[in-house]
Amino acid sequence: MQEHHQNFFESTRKHVFMVTNHGVHEWEVVPGLTDTGGQNVFVNQFAEELVAQGYKVTIANRGGYSHPVTGAPHNGLVYNGDFQRIIYLEDGLQKFVRKEDMGDQVEQLAAFLTEFLEKESLPVDMIISHYWDAAVVAEMSRKAYGHAIPHIWVPHSLGALKKRNVSPERWEDLRVDERIQAERDILTQVDRVASTSPIISQALKEAYGYQKALLWLPPCVSTARYHPRCVPQEAPVWQALSAVSGLTHEEIGERKIITEISRTDSTKRKDVLLKAYARIVEKFHKTLLVVSIEEEKEPLGPELMKLIDTLGLRGHVAVLGSVWDLLPDIYALTDIYCTPSVVEGFGMSVQEAAATAVPVVASRQVPFATQYLHGEPLVFDEHAVSMRGGAMIVQPDDVGGFAEALALLLSDGALRDMMGNKAFETTVPRFTWPKVVEDFMEEV
Repeated sequence: MQEHHQNFFESTRKHVFMVTNHGVHEWEVVPGLTDTGGQNVFVNQFAEELVAQGYKVTIANRGGYSHPVTGAPHNGLVYNGDFQRIIYLEDGLQKFVRKEDMGDQVEQLAAFLTEFLEKESLPVDMIISHYWDAAVVAEMSRKAYGHAIPHIWVPHSLGALKKRNVSPERWEDLRVDERIQAERDILTQVDRVASTSPIISQALKEAYGYQKALLWLPPCVSTARYHPRCVPQEAPVWQALSAVSGLTHEEIGERKIITEISRTDSTKRKDVLLKAYARIVEKFHKTLLVVSIEEEKEPLGPELMKLIDTLGLRGHVAVLGSVWDLLPDIYALTDIYCTPSVVEGFGMSVQEAAATAVPVVASRQVPFATQYLHGEPLVFDEHAVSMRGGAMIVQPDDVGGFAEALALLLSDGALRDMMGNKAFETTVPRFTWPKVVEDFMEEV
């Protein structure tokens, strides 16, 4: 670490300071941990490409507690080579804090960050904050630090969208109104705002009245990691799927695979997927649903596992936990990617599947599927499914619609291939990091 630290300090590269405050951020992200997932992957891949294009990057994340999986201390500086590092901010509370409650901690975290910046005295050329809580910490610290550092905010999602998509009885627990007010304040303070999707751009203008020009920073895919390919017979993914499904390697290879990978959260509507699959599994017996469920996450995990039994799906469902290492091979084995999610800022898992030439079935609330893979307008008429390009789009919570879409794709191999190819052509090279980061940094 000492050598990396010295090389980082001695480098004349421009210094980008990123704040991604909540979740468990590390170089090898463990998806599925609370508040940990797509945004963390986004930040790491964005940072990696910045380094590739000649910058050095510091990422700030809340620490001061033990890692929920390994138990290791979550503090100090952690380097990834000479030009990337994470600084874990501490607030004196030695336990994990969910993102909805992070507003209670921002003053202490900003004070820690300010002290860190003053002690290092290392020039910072730009601050990029991710999500509202990080923007508040970054803005407080920037003011206290007293240096005129440009601050760009990347919302990733917005409280107004959350409020629109969750039931009113959950608003107080999620502290939605507090978040919306914080976001309104942020918009008056930061220098620029970067949108990650058209739905974010629209919400900023219509729900927040933000009329300034937006930067464009969509999630992108690593084509080295996600691409169409054959999966070797000796790949670990076969054994992993066999262990959780009870099927042999050969039996899995004979089945069409439907996949959904996301954290275990009610907004992902995994119950809708399970119910839709139950409607078609008798006709399409040679299928396997691969779905990520954290069985220990109360109460939803046990509820979903019980639903699998109630629907009689044992032997047709492979329930996975953390699959980061296996994910590229899972997508490569997948015939259909299906997500009924009703709250997505973009839809990174959909994008990863598309980059692997997999056709997508999605709720209309998944922006990447709706606005890019499918494209406007959505046309349902008397049908439950709107089909175009690389995606079939279904109304939220429409179990019958998802069942219909899955049946259409399972029954027509030529259609699957055509839509998979369209999904790939829409995603690559348009949504790849080298091009997007180069354009972004030129504009700022």
